[in-house]
Amino acid sequence: MSSSADFSCSGGCGAISANGSPAILSTVVQNGSSIQLQGLSNILLAPGKAYLAEYNVQFSTPTAGFVLSSQLTLNGTLVPGSQTLSFPSTIPRGLTAPVSSVSGGVVFNTPPTPNPSVLQLIGYPPSGVAGSNFNTVNLRIVEVSPSGNSTTNNNAGIYGFGYADIGSQEPFHFLEAKPVNGTGIILSPSERTSILLEPNATYFASYNFVAVPGITGVSVSMVLTLNNDVLVQSYSVAPALANELSMYTSAAGSAVFNTGPEPSQILRLVNNTNRTTKFYSAVINMMQIG
Repeated sequence: MSSSADFSCSGGCGAISANGSPAILSTVVQNGSSIQLQGLSNILLAPGKAYLAEYNVQFSTPTAGFVLSSQLTLNGTLVPGSQTLSFPSTIPRGLTAPVSSVSGGVVFNTPPTPNPSVLQLIGYPPSGVAGSNFNTVNLRIVEVSPSGNSTTNNNAGIYGFGYADIGSQEPFHFLEAKPVNGTGIILSPSERTSILLEPNATYFASYNFVAVPGITGVSVSMVLTLNNDVLVQSYSVAPALANELSMYTSAAGSAVFNTGPEPSQILRLVNNTNRTTKFYSAVINMMQIG
């Protein structure tokens, strides 16, 4: 049985310095031995394995309007595709202090050395500004390494970043698939908008994106398509910018879906907004589950 674990914190999860700080965590669930919490912030992982990590964070900020970022690091180095930006912080009804939320996830491989590898969830405030804190944190990790003939051996993390204008109903252009385990999920090398899948299979896909609408009052939406057919269960909407001082908006979506019998099965992440929109980044983490 593959290892899995859930780590969390609620209240007093660590102050965030001007240069970024790791979240303070405690173990909620632990199955197996290849995922273990050391101390308050270091998650120890076994060498030479593949993992899926997903996280949700709520930050508290000294004033409203803060945009924070979070990312996962492995042995002190950024895990590609794990970076996300929060919404500008606001004071929700029932609270007295501004908060901001973010979620992200990534598939990654641990190297042969060091043994063990160390994973951390890091939060960053606006450049050079202290005073923010981790308010609540939840981090889920599952080992997805090869085990016999399991279909979950096919998994991949696919990401792209850099400001790019994408037309309405046009697909996002990814930069790289890293890692790619197995042969059931391939980013097309000639057309980096297309993810090639196996026929007659079942997949789980989770994605998030950061957009720069450049205008207030306009929400941004994305959706997954399979062979140009919309996977309606994957639809996501990022809220409209409240004012000109805001810049980024983001959202996340996911879907479980079946591919058809035809040899060509193509998945795309499409701009579902009714206007050309500038996107900063997008990430898809995928696993074949049947």
